[in-house]
Amino acid sequence: MTGGSLLDQAAAFGPVAWYIFVMSGTPGPNNAMLAASGMNFGIARSLPHMAGIVAGVVVLFGACALGLGVLFQQVRHAEFALAVIGSCYLAYLAWRVANAAAPSAKAGARPLSFLEAFGFQFLNPKGWVMALTAATLAPKGGDVWSGALALIVVGGVIAAPTMSVWTGFGVALARLFRQDRTRVWINRALAVLLLLTIPFMFR
Repeated sequence: MTGGSLLDQAAAFGPVAWYIFVMSGTPGPNNAMLAASGMNFGIARSLPHMAGIVAGVVVLFGACALGLGVLFQQVRHAEFALAVIGSCYLAYLAWRVANAAAPSAKAGARPLSFLEAFGFQFLNPKGWVMALTAATLAPKGGDVWSGALALIVVGGVIAAPTMSVWTGFGVALARLFRQDRTRVWINRALAVLLLLTIPFMFR
């Protein structure tokens, strides 16, 4: 493969890469939870949470690139059911975030596991919108499996660092605000932010 063709492929994926970067980096349920996890548990304990998000997102990318996302959209009431289930789970996660730094919860508090974070991606409408749009923006032509793999690689390479930034932001908050009482209020603010995203699930 020539250097020119490599540059052409990279240029072709430019718009989708930029879209994934913007969507991954802007505030949303995943990023609010990662900031809370970084503040309450640090980066090391948040790694399974981060890995679960990235794994779930790239699986969504691959599924939508192979056309499964379009099939999902055609199933009657599927999007509404997803929004209802996702909203309930998001409310539960908001409750966990709000109580993560409470003195009474410290002994039993824990970050999201890999499977919890992975599973949430399939209940997160923002994730579906991002994956469906990315699959639409991705260059067409050639083998569909190769295209899906390319989208998975691009998505993973971009999503992983943005997850780290939001977790690092939470760690910075922990260093800046060392008092438990202050952290409790920050957690509650992040929990409210999560709850405010629920109406957008029903667009």
